[in-house]
Amino acid sequence: MTWQKKQAPSPVSNEPRFTLERTAEFLDCSVITVRRMISRGELRAYRYGKRLIRIDPADLQATRKVINPITFNVVNGGDDD
Repeated sequence: MTWQKKQAPSPVSNEPRFTLERTAEFLDCSVITVRRMISRGELRAYRYGKRLIRIDPADLQATRKVINPITFNVVNGGDDD
């Protein structure tokens, strides 16, 4: 009987990564805004080689935040009932 060492799961998934352009399209903003989000640490990105930058869909979903409707109305000049 031969014992085999268990292999750790690969840190690289088969899930497709987003380009900066695809991320901007998904967020309905510019590529510059995506780059700024990465620079501010709001969005995690991964570099492959010198020039290739990709974003995991899970990291993109992690940036979502729920908006409090009351605060949103006050900040945006909501209803003056």
